[in-house]
Amino acid sequence: MMDYQIWKQRYEEMLHEVEFNRRAKALRAAGKRRAGRRAALVWEKKRHAWRLLKLLRALRNAGYERRRCHLCEMEVLFPG
Repeated sequence: MMDYQIWKQRYEEMLHEVEFNRRAKALRAAGKRRAGRRAALVWEKKRHAWRLLKLLRALRNAGYERRRCHLCEMEVLFPG
């Protein structure tokens, strides 16, 4: 009778370990998916921020023309 109880206890421990490993694997997989989505979201936010900055820079520079300065050979904004 003792062998049956030991066998049953080990069987339940094994089932518990299998369930634990399954849950751990599911959590790791969910973390990877979430990290991928997070990276994509950060990339999208940066992309929109750069587009906004580009628009604001264009609005700020409206009415100015880029020309090379004869003194410093750099492109400078001059009133158009």
